[in-house]
Amino acid sequence: MEFDVDLDLTSHALFYRTFQYSPNATALVSAGGRCLAANPALCRLLDETEPNLKKRAVAQLCHPDDGVVWAGFWQELTNGAPDDGPREISLRFLHREGDAIPVWINVTRCSHEQNEALTCYIVHIAACNSGRWQPHEQRYRSLFEYHPDPMFVLDLDGYYMDVNPAFEKLAGYAREEIVRMRLHYRTMLDVSEHDKLRDCLALAAQGAPQRFDIVGTDRWGQCLNLDVTIIPFIENGQITALQGISKNVTEQKKLWEHLCESQRQYELISSHSQDIITLCAPNGSIQYISPAVYTQLGYDPQELIGVLGQTLVHPEDFRRVFESFASARSDESRHMLRKRHKQGHYLWYESSIKFIRDQNGEVCNIVAVARDISERMQAQEKLSHSEENYRSLVEELPVAVFIQQAGRWVYANDTAVKLLGASAPEELLGRSVYDFLHPDYHEIVRNRVRMVESGQSLAPMKQKLMTVAGRSIDVEVFSFPTWFEGGVATRVMVRDITDAEKARELLEHSEKLSLVGQLAAGIAHEIRNPLTAIKGFIQLLKSNVSDKPYYYDIISSEINRIEQIIGEMLVLSKPKEAQIRPQDIRPLIGHVATLIDAQAIMNNIQIVTEFEEELPLLECDENQLKQVFINLLKNAVEAMPNGGKLTLQVAAEAEGRQIAVRVIDQGCGIPAEKLASIGQPFYTTKEQGTGLGMMVSMKIIENHDGTLSIASEEGQGTTIEIRLPVKARPKESPEVEEYPPRTGH
Repeated sequence: MEFDVDLDLTSHALFYRTFQYSPNATALVSAGGRCLAANPALCRLLDETEPNLKKRAVAQLCHPDDGVVWAGFWQELTNGAPDDGPREISLRFLHREGDAIPVWINVTRCSHEQNEALTCYIVHIAACNSGRWQPHEQRYRSLFEYHPDPMFVLDLDGYYMDVNPAFEKLAGYAREEIVRMRLHYRTMLDVSEHDKLRDCLALAAQGAPQRFDIVGTDRWGQCLNLDVTIIPFIENGQITALQGISKNVTEQKKLWEHLCESQRQYELISSHSQDIITLCAPNGSIQYISPAVYTQLGYDPQELIGVLGQTLVHPEDFRRVFESFASARSDESRHMLRKRHKQGHYLWYESSIKFIRDQNGEVCNIVAVARDISERMQAQEKLSHSEENYRSLVEELPVAVFIQQAGRWVYANDTAVKLLGASAPEELLGRSVYDFLHPDYHEIVRNRVRMVESGQSLAPMKQKLMTVAGRSIDVEVFSFPTWFEGGVATRVMVRDITDAEKARELLEHSEKLSLVGQLAAGIAHEIRNPLTAIKGFIQLLKSNVSDKPYYYDIISSEINRIEQIIGEMLVLSKPKEAQIRPQDIRPLIGHVATLIDAQAIMNNIQIVTEFEEELPLLECDENQLKQVFINLLKNAVEAMPNGGKLTLQVAAEAEGRQIAVRVIDQGCGIPAEKLASIGQPFYTTKEQGTGLGMMVSMKIIENHDGTLSIASEEGQGTTIEIRLPVKARPKESPEVEEYPPRTGH
């Protein structure tokens, strides 16, 4: 039945007129399924021209979802036994604008000059009598019920009218529940998708089929990735409902995400291709290893897939790496280790290892990047051959030198032996380093050892060591990684600073005595005033001129004032160990002001204090801070030979975590070129100064974890600001002498 040729219908006038003016859409179709002719009614139905339709097969006019139905129907029609009776089918054609048009097609055979063709009478279902199309509705219903993909029907307000069994299984709702409960489409959507689906349904309700991806939820709240197609449902030429088909693409989406993750891992690996890069599973089996392993270690990458990575590492190095991971808190680490060449020998590598975790925090992959450092290690090995020369040099050093491996001393020079009071190195070697470390420093040193082993450089640290006899000594320690007898080790250089610490304490004490001596003249004047008053009132009492009792109160008050001044002098001059205790800074500064009062009066200086209310207690050494404030106030008084106002401001800052003390004078100021040198040993701007006062003061503030800053302008005065951490101790009601703000003498 070959009829794939153009027809000249004008030679058959009757057929032509019937074909052209038929109110029903009609097409003449070849046995191959190509449209040979299309009448105007069909062109109007599909909004196409006849030339365009003649270029296409009928299957191309069908809705994509009905293509299989048409193909089966056409195969049965053209390959079956000849039959003059008509055949019928209902499906959907696509309008030129993309709308789905439900149609009924009646096909009959026709012949022309010994060639056969088929005439298709096409009727728009919406224009047909419903009773006539009941068999086609049954076919549609059968397709709806048994379709493997979830299908549903929505009214134009978005409520479910009907669903098929596949939809019931996907959503977890029975059809009767959906209809009875009158569920809305929002019930089965993630809230973030509501606006998207609403817009798509609005377009479909205007006749434009929609296809989109969306995230739905089933009855139990589980998210589902769906591919949804929405088409309008047309009755009597009007869109009365919307029909949808959903495809569950959740697994496909997961596979896509897994593919993206694999791509990300590939990019990570390719970016380090100059080194040996290994990707391992959590159990250590190799999943990928870069081609560099062939050029450096002689292995084909494919032969290592599935092999445990530890088999390429020297056993001793693997144990060390494993132990470091067991105690480490980070997912990243760096190690020096040996890898086995395929020929059996080992090469040195510097390896960076990182654990990659999934969203649940579990290790899902291990990435290792190894760089060949054999040449560097060979050079270090050559250096180790000259260790005897180096050892002789170290033995003569006046600094104690230790080497420790695995937490034990493996070397100590003569100075180290003498420092710890041992008679021979054998008393120290092989023993734990913590046997000679003061207990207060055990945890600190453990942390520093881990840092050194990871390759970090550390600043010197002051510690206390214990001698063989159990005596503690103050030392300063320098630690850095080294190589000793074929293994990684830590070299420790120790300098005895016991004498230096004693000298520092003597220096601070001598500075105190210097302050006492400089204050003596002013304090003598301060004491002379109450003594004169006491002497006068005693003369009055002897002469019996008056017997007023308040004379005794005045005498007692003046004696107490003398005791207070002398007590402050003794506290300042008496050497004491540092005692950190909670202190109210107001009486502390008040006591200092008492000592400076006399000198201030003699220089016509008004001391004003501004204390903030509810100051927190300050954890400090009271005696040391008094020394600082006396030094600062004395300097301020000496900077104002012509008098003026000296202001002390005390306030809590940084949300109560700090106390700020500002000493503001109206003195001569400090030149800018000299300001940077303030605090250096023996640097002073005074003719009779020692240059030690500010140095000691700054050291005391530093020991309290505080800061001291100086702002000065020549001729305008100087402001010194001290900030001290409170260390979070709530203030109680201390039984101390209250010092109200001072407004002058």
